[in-house]
Amino acid sequence: MKGGAVPKTRQVVYAAIIAALYAVFTIALAPLSYGPLQFRIAEVLKGLVIWHPVVIPGIVLGTIVANLTSPYVGAWELVWMPITDGLGGVLAWMVARALGQRIGPWLAALCYALTTGAAVGLMLSFVVGVPFWFVFASVTFSEAVIIVGGLPLMRYIARLWDLRLSPPHDN
Repeated sequence: MKGGAVPKTRQVVYAAIIAALYAVFTIALAPLSYGPLQFRIAEVLKGLVIWHPVVIPGIVLGTIVANLTSPYVGAWELVWMPITDGLGGVLAWMVARALGQRIGPWLAALCYALTTGAAVGLMLSFVVGVPFWFVFASVTFSEAVIIVGGLPLMRYIARLWDLRLSPPHDN
């Protein structure tokens, strides 16, 4: 194995772990996890994509599984939200890479909070008729608290994973 490439099996395992954790935390903490005034604790896991984009599919799959129990379940929850979570993850990873380790992760986490707030606001304004700006503001605020506030913990976990993601050295 060359460079710092992560073995495919490990990529799948790490994405699966994130998907499972995301779904379990979201479902276990319902009804806080759904609606115009939500506080989805599982969103803290989104910060990991800044250092390990390999977990983006885990966030997407976790969103699908978690949203199966949503009171708003339908195409919006099962297609729109996973797609926007995936795109938000890619955007966050790109922002962090472009801006460097000092400020990049913080702005990337804020971008992820904004994209999620906009996506949920748009969805709930169509599905339930709640005013977009109200949902956007409330969800973006909770997302920023969770993702940005959880960044130090996710950075620590990412560093632990770095040790495990490194391929074994040939002796």
